[in-house]
Amino acid sequence: MAAIGGGFLAALVGAVVVGGVVLAGWLGVSSVPFAAMLAFAGRVWLLAHGGIVNGDGVTISMVPLGLSLLLVGLAAWAGSLAYRPPSVGAGSVRRQVLLTVVQVGLGYTAATLAMGWATGAEPMRAVPGSLLISLGGAFLGAGWKAGYRGGGPAWLRSTAKGGAAGLLGLVVVAAAALATAMVQGEPRIDSLEQALGFDTGGVVVWVLTCLLYLPNLLAWTAAWILGAGFTLGDGSLVAPWGTRLGLLPSIPVFGALPPEGSGSLTGWLLAGAVPGLLAGVAAVRAKAGPVVASVGAGAAAGLVAGLGYVTWAVLSRGALGSVRFAAVGPRVPEVLIGVLILTLTAALGATIAWFADRRAGSAD
Repeated sequence: MAAIGGGFLAALVGAVVVGGVVLAGWLGVSSVPFAAMLAFAGRVWLLAHGGIVNGDGVTISMVPLGLSLLLVGLAAWAGSLAYRPPSVGAGSVRRQVLLTVVQVGLGYTAATLAMGWATGAEPMRAVPGSLLISLGGAFLGAGWKAGYRGGGPAWLRSTAKGGAAGLLGLVVVAAAALATAMVQGEPRIDSLEQALGFDTGGVVVWVLTCLLYLPNLLAWTAAWILGAGFTLGDGSLVAPWGTRLGLLPSIPVFGALPPEGSGSLTGWLLAGAVPGLLAGVAAVRAKAGPVVASVGAGAAAGLVAGLGYVTWAVLSRGALGSVRFAAVGPRVPEVLIGVLILTLTAALGATIAWFADRRAGSAD
């Protein structure tokens, strides 16, 4: 029962954090009723689980992945606190971890349903995301406390390490590209911010909103680097080979978009090869073996990184309005191009690492 309460508490803490952010913005527009502000905060919390925020004819369904990750961390915290080691038997450990995860998930999902009913939203729409966040987070927390540390056969560990290295490399490359775009577009971003006329509270809310959507922006940038590109509504396309922009909402971060018609495919395709190479090298260094097995492990690591990238890209999509902006984000199925790039470059990286290790061994 304590684990159920822990799941409910994790959801409540997340809701309080969101409420604090919304409250900071509400203080500057106090004409909005306090009850309406609370309902909006609840819907923003539900948005992190796949819910929808409606207002003034605008529909937003794009999940703030940064907030979702924060909620995963809270669920992991709840799972770690709720887990109690059994007295005997490895099988008992697995059962205890599973029991803890299920109970945390029940408490968290109950809070999600309560939030949906309290705010007048569609509670069932957020349930799948709630289960994914709570069960996944609780498993990480309870499993870590139970002592699970990357077990399994050597080939699985090497593939997992390589895939993680590839994804981390992709995040770093995307962050570098996004930072470059932000610096280059700083005058346009500043003019858009000035036009919106943010007060102090508005600036705080805007900065926090950018942080909550930062994983989405990184996913869009990764899709751009790996050749798929992304859309910002009907008639728009942002890709390495060219940019075509239509009518855009006055969101300051859009000032970082490349100018109409610009494109530079070659340089960023080279940058897109870096994560795959890292995945292949990390997989070989984690498990030495014959060349065929090493290249296979590298390719498998690249495939894992590619599947992680596709999942990340798909989750970053959503609506930023109605009709024209009903589908915004990385292009699907074009994102699958990235899987091919990551897999092939990972196999290349594994081949290079294997021959480099062999030459170093011969020299010794």
